[in-house]
Amino acid sequence: MANRDTNQNVMHFSIGDVNVSLTTPIRTLRRQYSELYHEFQVETEQDDAVRVTVVPSRVSLKHRRTYRIRVNDRDRFAPSRFDEVLPYVEWGVNWELADVQPRFLQLHASSLEYDGQGVIFPAASGSGKSTLALALLKAGWRYLCDEFALIDADSLRLHPFPRAICIKRSGFEAATSIGIKVSSARHYHKGTKGPVAFLNPLRIRPGFLGRVCPVRFVVFPKYVPYASPTLMPMSRAEAALELHHVCFNLFGCRALGVDVLTGVIRRAACYRLISSDLTETCNLLTRMVEESKHEQARCA
Repeated sequence: MANRDTNQNVMHFSIGDVNVSLTTPIRTLRRQYSELYHEFQVETEQDDAVRVTVVPSRVSLKHRRTYRIRVNDRDRFAPSRFDEVLPYVEWGVNWELADVQPRFLQLHASSLEYDGQGVIFPAASGSGKSTLALALLKAGWRYLCDEFALIDADSLRLHPFPRAICIKRSGFEAATSIGIKVSSARHYHKGTKGPVAFLNPLRIRPGFLGRVCPVRFVVFPKYVPYASPTLMPMSRAEAALELHHVCFNLFGCRALGVDVLTGVIRRAACYRLISSDLTETCNLLTRMVEESKHEQARCA
């Protein structure tokens, strides 16, 4: 662990099991990042921290200002719009996770906990997994992450990475329908994905940070407008095959990724989910977990 850092341009955070150090002279960026992660701010840099540095270029008559973003001493991005900087900082942290945290198998999935039961929702970008995570958090579930499932290679348990929930413009209306005022949140521009809002999950439901927990369910969501929310069982073999496609570090994890996935799937019930109305979908998923708990208690 490093000594206490007195440089006002440097901020350190322990966001669940992920450590981040942000260095920038841009006061507005430091304030924006702190708004999202204030609860996780610490005084010292951790040895395994993702180190992000953001420096503005000088403005000349010939060139617009750009923002140089370095992550772990490598140049990553150079956006020209300030409202793109924070999304690129988030992207930079995401890209480095596999290198700084090889003990975790990383899946592209939102992950939450309900009554000690871990549920992961693997899906491609644009499938609505962040909006679903937001709705489940609002419904009383505990939040782990909206973008990753971090599975410890030894214990096969889910670990929290409570990053800010990123809602794209296509999800603004759905978020508003469950009482989340995305219109009042600060908006950013996330490359080709357009306008997005980042929401601090602990300000949506204070104290609802998920705990380390076993993976009990693997649910592949698909949003279908106006459909009736439905859960359809799927085989473990089929689920394992699809999980391979959303694994970021199948060969970079400290254990053999295939073995980790196999161990997770053997202990989990697997489903496809047709998602539509968020309230009804959350009710359906809550019943899924509660009925499983009751069945386990009956068989014990």
